[in-house]
Amino acid sequence: MQTHPNAPDFQPRKAVPGIPPAAYHDPALFRAEEERIFRRCWIFAGFTDELCRHNDYVTRRLGGVDVVVQNFEGVLRGFRNVCTHRFAIIQTAPRGNGMLRCSYHGWTFDRDGVPYGIPGNEAWFGLDREARCARALTPVAVAACGRFVFVRVAAEGPPLDDWLGPCGDVLRHASEIFLRPFDEREFVWQANWKMGVESVLEVYHADTVHPATFRKLVKGDWRCDYEGGTHSRGVTSISDKSARWWDGVAERLGFRPSPRLREYDHLHLFPNLEIGFTRGTVMSVQTYDPLGPDRCALRLRLFLADPGPEGGGKGGEAARRAIEATARELNIALLREDQEASESAFRGAGQSDSPALLGLNEERIQQFHAVWRSAMGDAA
Repeated sequence: MQTHPNAPDFQPRKAVPGIPPAAYHDPALFRAEEERIFRRCWIFAGFTDELCRHNDYVTRRLGGVDVVVQNFEGVLRGFRNVCTHRFAIIQTAPRGNGMLRCSYHGWTFDRDGVPYGIPGNEAWFGLDREARCARALTPVAVAACGRFVFVRVAAEGPPLDDWLGPCGDVLRHASEIFLRPFDEREFVWQANWKMGVESVLEVYHADTVHPATFRKLVKGDWRCDYEGGTHSRGVTSISDKSARWWDGVAERLGFRPSPRLREYDHLHLFPNLEIGFTRGTVMSVQTYDPLGPDRCALRLRLFLADPGPEGGGKGGEAARRAIEATARELNIALLREDQEASESAFRGAGQSDSPALLGLNEERIQQFHAVWRSAMGDAA
């Protein structure tokens, strides 16, 4: 799989030094991350469900660049979300439906990013077709894998399918199974985005941080795989009690759970997309979006498996809402626990000169750091 030019040949080892503490705090390193990682990598932007109608759009900020993905008569196009008249942000909501029209002076752009509606053009600007094309929005790359939509700011880079590698098959499979969104929310963490990512890449902390939540869900084993060199996958067995409970839920509510994702299965798609599957019945989609070197926004979306051909089972709507509430409360509790631990570690990193020491049981963090170093190059 094509990844970064110097993608690491990773092998987990005992007692590996992590990235330097400055990597979590240094503003200069953060600016380099914006350019070398968040503008060059494929970044998750949303779901096709949000972009299914003409003029549906979503906006994101990637590496300090505002971008918009918009549906034009069934075709997804992406642009830098900055008006070429006088720099205003064009689409200002996180998502919505409306023409690609700047609210400042009303310039309106077509599917090629060309301003075709300029109030007073003939009297005040006199722009012909060639001159209007010269004022076109800067395009960004947009591609979808199943229902997952990704954006890349950089003009050059690998196709999305090459970037995703074997993970693409999981996303396509999940797109067919997890069709029922039931929660979406955002948390702002006072911690560098990498601290958030690292909190989901190992289960070493489960006994101390999650004794009443995640630890009761799983048995504690941990099997890791490195998908094409850039991403990673971790699987831990669901406890017998949890397996029986979720299987009962699926039967009662008529869900069609995934036959392939039967444990707790977790994907990390570099740099900041985390997807967890619980017993093939619940999908959690998280992004840790940088807001600066010292803050990140955790965006969470939760989905249930789709009902089978027979419909919604015997449980009814009230039972489904109760299951949604249980899954929601568990995920929020887990993330609050991770937030507290991550914010504490972030404060400590600012007072340390030596890097962290990563054990074999933290091998996915070792790999994440190796990919980060490769992407950053001499800036690291």
